[in-house]
Amino acid sequence: MGPNSAGTGTAGPKTMKAAVLTGRRTIAHQDTATPGHGPGELLVRVDATGICGSDLAAYRGTHPYKTAPAVLGHEFSGTVVAVGEEVTGFAAGDRVCSAAFSHCDACAECLSGAPHLCTRKLNLSHLDWTGSFAELVVLRPNMAHRLPPGLHPVAGALVEPLSIGLHAVRLVGEGAGRGVLVLGSGTIGLSCLIAARQLGHAAVVCVDIGPQKGGLARGLGADAYVDAHEGDLVPAALEALGGPADVVVIAAGYPGVTDQALRAVRPGGDIVIVSYFEDRHPVDLNALVGREVTVHGSALSTPRDFTEVIDRLAAGTLDVLPMVTHNFALAEAGSALGLMDRADVPTGKIMLHVTTDQHEFTNGWSQ
Repeated sequence: MGPNSAGTGTAGPKTMKAAVLTGRRTIAHQDTATPGHGPGELLVRVDATGICGSDLAAYRGTHPYKTAPAVLGHEFSGTVVAVGEEVTGFAAGDRVCSAAFSHCDACAECLSGAPHLCTRKLNLSHLDWTGSFAELVVLRPNMAHRLPPGLHPVAGALVEPLSIGLHAVRLVGEGAGRGVLVLGSGTIGLSCLIAARQLGHAAVVCVDIGPQKGGLARGLGADAYVDAHEGDLVPAALEALGGPADVVVIAAGYPGVTDQALRAVRPGGDIVIVSYFEDRHPVDLNALVGREVTVHGSALSTPRDFTEVIDRLAAGTLDVLPMVTHNFALAEAGSALGLMDRADVPTGKIMLHVTTDQHEFTNGWSQ
């Protein structure tokens, strides 16, 4: 149920299907109680939901606060099926996506226009708040965003990670004439690539391991791709960019990534860290200070970021469906997470089709 719901506002079936994290690397597809929505909440039928790196961390048992038992998932699109009495601006039948959290609307950060930095935000898949690996999810209105009626449900599920990429790249200002190096070509790295293109950066080079990741990056607009398996990536990246990067985005938390970023960025340049790290990470502070590099931490995204991504999707200026490489039904969530957990199998975004047919993604979709 939602964070404030009394569990009495739901009509219809008393149970729903959900993929429940029951232990480390253990997912059970089972009947769970249908969540109740309170007066200030929305009840949403989940159409499609992506698997995030944080979901994988929870599956592995390394997430700092999402622990079993839990229903994971927060990158999703769905359809509003019921609206609480105190909710305005939404109606049954609206297509929506959502942030991963609900902010408090009262703290200094919220009141200053930075709700993503709210110190009292509540998160999906935490404290009994059911996430989107389920047929139904409860949302607060301040985390929900309306989608165009005809938008593909998979594109709608990608809005949340795309908004994180846009927020990260926007931190360094206008892009005209600047070269960007993106370290890590997972979903967030690719979202940063897309954002850099949308914000007018002159050249974008992506880095990861293996040719499959390179195909994804080039297909989404990268000028070049550097395979980290082929030796020291920094000289190859600088050659591809034509010199040191104006901006380096750290979108993967592997060992040594900050040293690579400092070697690749120009003096006076910017490093944006959008990845999280499982352990404390060493940084060469002397190199950072001596080269006067500015480091930006990037956390989540804002309603403005969501609005801009949705507007671009509605205008047809973003083709994001190629980010998805694997599609599974909700009942196959355990297999999907198991695939993502394998180091020997490259994947792009893995999508769970909850109340939509996974085969419609490749065969075409109509509302």
